[in-house]
Amino acid sequence: MKKIAFIFSLCLMFSFAYAGECNPDKKLRIVIDAGHGGADNGSGAELVTEKEIVMDVSKQLKDLAVNRNIEIILLRESDEYLSLSERVEKIKTLKPDLVISLHANYSNNEEDRGVEVFVNKNDHLMKSTYYATKLLESFAQKDFKVRPVKAAGFFILENIDCPAVMLELGFLSNKEDLSYLNSEFGKKFLAKQIVASLDF
Repeated sequence: MKKIAFIFSLCLMFSFAYAGECNPDKKLRIVIDAGHGGADNGSGAELVTEKEIVMDVSKQLKDLAVNRNIEIILLRESDEYLSLSERVEKIKTLKPDLVISLHANYSNNEEDRGVEVFVNKNDHLMKSTYYATKLLESFAQKDFKVRPVKAAGFFILENIDCPAVMLELGFLSNKEDLSYLNSEFGKKFLAKQIVASLDF
């Protein structure tokens, strides 16, 4: 645990240096991978499924990015099933600056709540951690519950050659998070904070 914490401390330190490399005249090309879809509902609550939430937030993101310094490309725009391999292949052809894989969390502990971001310890760790930190800062500034950046070996993160994060928008197993995730206001807020964190 100490070793992981040390690695992420270094990444956070270097991430601020990376911020100066961003070109304000070039649009940041971002692929939004809305998790699940089709017969794969993902996690679910009584009234809503993960696939519905992340699709709604993805569409909000695309609308909010108009006339900003970011280009949003949706990996799926409808309730369709894409395998993990299909997602990776589509991402590779799009050659984005960043991939955000959107999900909603679930835990057996109903007290667990908040936004969580995962990165992969690959060649893009520094940039991925920079974007992960920006995302969490954007939510924290609005007093939204956030959890520490974590490393994980998720298939999407491991198999694409660009900076990438998996963003868990909240816990469907937590009543407070669920009420937010299942409201139009809450989903629009989540999309706004994501866009705000990326529109330098």
